[in-house]
Formats: sequence, structure tokens, C-alpha cells
Amino acid sequence: MSLAYSVILFDSTHDAIRAEKTLKAVLPVTLMPVPRQFSASCGISLRFATELRPQIEELLQRHRLAGRIEPLNAE
Repeated sequence: MSLAYSVILFDSTHDAIRAEKTLKAVLPVTLMPVPRQFSASCGISLRFATELRPQIEELLQRHRLAGRIEPLNAE
């Protein structure tokens, strides 16, 4: 069984690094380059298991972190 993943896209590198530091303290997230299918962002994204989306959304809102969540389709 394979896991489904999503990514958080950011407008700035600063936002991406801040979100990684905050989220990684409590949930497994991975900093990675933005996947090819998403070109409009700063170049850095965070990958996480899609099942964690509710917790991720709550943390983004609570810490006022900017970011857009998108499903990551396997190519």
C-alpha cells in the first residue's frame, strides 16, 4: 500500500523555512524542491502524508503561516 502525499507551496523562501521549523517540531514533513507541475511558487515546498492534512491546516492557521496545500500526484 502506498501513501498519498500532499505539498505546501509558498510565495517566499522565508515562509517555507519558517513553516518547516514550526511543523517539523510536531509532524513529519520534508523540505523539498517544488514539483514540476507547480511552477508558481518560491521553489521550496513541504511534503507530508495527506492523512495529516487536518493537523497541518490547523497548525498553519494557528501559527499564521502562509502556504497553499496541493495534492501530490505520482508521475
